[in-house]
Formats: sequence, C-alpha cells, structure tokens
Amino acid sequence: MAAKYRVSFTMTKNKPIQLLFPLKGIDRNFAVSSQPALTSPRMLNVRPYDVLENRARGGQRPGLNKAYSQQLGTGKPVVAMCTITIVT
Repeated sequence: MAAKYRVSFTMTKNKPIQLLFPLKGIDRNFAVSSQPALTSPRMLNVRPYDVLENRARGGQRPGLNKAYSQQLGTGKPVVAMCTITIVT
C-alpha cells in the first residue's frame, strides 16, 4: 500500500532516494532517525487526504476566514477556547 505514495528524487551524487508522505500523521514517541513508516515527528497545516477527490496525496490545509471582523479580547493570539455550560 505504501508503494503508491512514493516519490523519487535524485541527489547530486546520482543516488536516488525515496520519500514517503507521512499518511499516518505525527508520532513524537521516537527519535527522528527511528520514526515508524509513514509518520513524521513534525508537521504543520498539512492533511493527508484531498477532501474534494478523496485521494491520499498530501496537501496544504486550506485557510480559514475570520469569524469576526472586530478585535477579540486584547488583540493577542488566542491560546485556548472552551465551552462552558451552567446548570442551575
């Protein structure tokens, strides 16, 4: 199954290497040199499957539109958001 997603590149010494897209996502349990197959220690704004064509090919996560045009809080980055329910 992993063979479908292989990409070959040629280095300057004419030694081909194969890069596999990390379809299994992030795994921070191992050193970089001993990562399990199809995982990565770091990824940012990437998704493994194309939403429109439902294909496993890796791609960039689409941007988000602002929910509100006004400034939220003090203008500093939002660190966490949660929902609170009060039962009386």
